[in-house]
Amino acid sequence: MIFDTEPNNWKELQNFVGQIFRECGFPTEISKVVQLVRGKKEIDVFTQDIKSEYKPHILVECKFWNKPVNQETIHSFRTIVNDFGANTGFIVSKNGFQSGSYDAVKNTNIRLVSLKELETEYYNKWKQGMVERYMTYADRLFPYWDYSGKIPKDGGTIDFYTQQLIYSAYKPVCGLGPSDKAENGFQRNYPIRVPMIDDNLRQIGSEIINSDRQFFDFVERNKDKALKHFKILYREW
Repeated sequence: MIFDTEPNNWKELQNFVGQIFRECGFPTEISKVVQLVRGKKEIDVFTQDIKSEYKPHILVECKFWNKPVNQETIHSFRTIVNDFGANTGFIVSKNGFQSGSYDAVKNTNIRLVSLKELETEYYNKWKQGMVERYMTYADRLFPYWDYSGKIPKDGGTIDFYTQQLIYSAYKPVCGLGPSDKAENGFQRNYPIRVPMIDDNLRQIGSEIINSDRQFFDFVERNKDKALKHFKILYREW
């Protein structure tokens, strides 16, 4: 799934939800005040699915309650969604919904979900968004590890073993490719073990990646370090 941890309070739940949409590549705002037919209302998460054909606006209400969400809350949110003219509204609840709640949203544009259900709903778009975010970094590394005949600026040679060590250390970044951007295109088998290297290009340990979240967190932490170490090898640093 998208997250390896659970939110501990309402604010974290709100931020988790916002992070999902933001990492999908959607413009997203937290605690946005919107204009309704009768006044204004603060929305927990406001986003727009710009990847879909009709680019729907989405409003999200986050409920970190110790009890199920009641029907009155659902009816109130449905009015807000309709008054704003949003295409879809989600209520994300920590502890589910009261009996009859799902009947209350039949034939409406309101969805009642847990955080995990929301993650499942947007999992593929999230993966696509994360791949798109980091493809630029993968592209700039390609000439350094591809067998295309790149040589150092001084015209000398490089050590093949060290090149392969750097590639192995940053394979999560180097290995991102166009096919990963397709729906269901990004698939990795975990655990993935990668060597850790220092600025002398020597292995100093290893790291294990166990999930998609850890994979992209690794890419974020190492996207610039990977280029630095290839540049050191090619004597460009």
